[in-house]
Amino acid sequence: MKKYVSGFLFFLCLTTGSLLALFFMTKGADQEEAKQVQAVETVEHPAFAGVEPETETMMHLVLNQEQVVAKVQSEKYCLVAEEGYLIVYDKDEETVNLFTHMPLSEFPEAEQEKLLEGIWFPTMAEIFSYLESYSS
Repeated sequence: MKKYVSGFLFFLCLTTGSLLALFFMTKGADQEEAKQVQAVETVEHPAFAGVEPETETMMHLVLNQEQVVAKVQSEKYCLVAEEGYLIVYDKDEETVNLFTHMPLSEFPEAEQEKLLEGIWFPTMAEIFSYLESYSS
């Protein structure tokens, strides 16, 4: 029995000593890492000619002086409800591009009114995104 007690005490002392050694070894590493993070997160204000840091105002510089023209995407697909289900038509409104098996009753009333009139989308991806947002 003395062998087991002495073995257990040896194991306990060895484990405690190892944990204490690891604690003291990593304690200094955490402080160094914290100092590195603090050095990275410091912000230096740019020094403008003739402007003191206390009275510094926000300045916006425009680097690209080209005029931006919004591209108008043509509406190519119409999502409409017919006979209780949603159908995707091409631009000519005669060619069926996709027949969905989603019933109109799954949509809120406000959306049902819009779908009865038809909603135009520029891409099929936007139609799928719209349908996915209302599917359960």
